[in-house]
Amino acid sequence: MSSPPETTGLAEAAESPWVRTARTLVRFYLCRFPLRNGKGRVYRTFQESLLPPQRWQTITVRQGFRLRLDLMDPAQRQVYFFGEYDERHEIRLLQRLLRPGDCFWDVGANIGYYTLTAAGLVGSAGRVVAFEPAAPAWQALNENVALNPSRAVRLVRLALSDHSGQAILHRRAAYADGGASLILRHGYHQETETVATLSLDDFLAQSGEPPPTFLKIDVEGHEARVLAGAHRLLAGPQPPLILIEMNDPAGISELLQRAGYQGAYLHRRRWHCTDEPLSAPSRNMLWFRPDFSWQRERLPFLGLCACTMMGPGCRSETAALPNK
Repeated sequence: MSSPPETTGLAEAAESPWVRTARTLVRFYLCRFPLRNGKGRVYRTFQESLLPPQRWQTITVRQGFRLRLDLMDPAQRQVYFFGEYDERHEIRLLQRLLRPGDCFWDVGANIGYYTLTAAGLVGSAGRVVAFEPAAPAWQALNENVALNPSRAVRLVRLALSDHSGQAILHRRAAYADGGASLILRHGYHQETETVATLSLDDFLAQSGEPPPTFLKIDVEGHEARVLAGAHRLLAGPQPPLILIEMNDPAGISELLQRAGYQGAYLHRRRWHCTDEPLSAPSRNMLWFRPDFSWQRERLPFLGLCACTMMGPGCRSETAALPNK
């Protein structure tokens, strides 16, 4: 297989100074202008014509850490122009919930955006463990962590699941996209690799790591299997807060509600408690244990206190996130 190109298709010598100036202005507008209305249209109109010649670009993102981005990946290209990941409200949720000294586990770390955000929040007294099995993403994750040596992170090349062993991971060939999965998507995935699998419970028992305060899971459809392998963690004396992509709403909700968790979904920049997660409109959901005081003490900062105290049946309490 030939090596991927190092350029985005535009010869550097042929790039006009006007293009460089226009790119600088558009990036400044997308990154800094406070109102978001119209930004999506500007990005869609100009992002192809204003790509820099070199495929790989290193930038400092809004959260203050450095990332090496592959502009062949649409998601990373968007970070390059906007200066932050498109899941900005979820990132701000981390900023409101994580504390110095916390332990954050990033299951499906990809190139490390959540990982490095969390590492900056938990500080030197905290702990971040990032799990990523896919070869291109694993390489990018290592490079990005190395760009930020002050942020201590443990990297683990594993696919978390409900059993320990091996599995076939399906992914795209050209770049470290976020769609690598143990579940095949015909027409999207192009290559496979064999990866080691381990359950969260087994990792916790074998690794010597303290249990996580906060668990983020984004594994492209395999989330319920990850939770099924975390029974002891979820039922134990220190269950984590969980931010999870709801690719299997029924399976995820059943497992977490059975473990005593309450869900909250994001809608129009607000987090809403719900006991009907199958009707929640957001891609990601926050899950918490209302019977644990340390979780209740953090949630009032988001306006969820009344809901967590009331338990199932509450749908009215919301928490706004500032649009900046």
